[in-house]
Amino acid sequence: MDITALKPKLRLQNRLAILLYQKELRDKRRVTQTEVAAAIGVSRATITNWMHNDVTKFEAHIIEGLCAFFECGLCDLLYLEDVSDEEE
Repeated sequence: MDITALKPKLRLQNRLAILLYQKELRDKRRVTQTEVAAAIGVSRATITNWMHNDVTKFEAHIIEGLCAFFECGLCDLLYLEDVSDEEE
């Protein structure tokens, strides 16, 4: 029996867009991707990739920077999503 057939298929996703929206509501102002990028020391393109869940390499300094910027925990930023066979 193949054990991989029993394991659920999961994909790591992020909630950056939701966190950005919530910060805008709290701060009562627009928060740009450029602002987030500058605050954590990455390019705007990196933030755009995160916004579109188009990240393949999850780097610790980016995750730590995002958690600090949004004042959230790791589980607020990242989550595992079940992937059905149709989505592969």
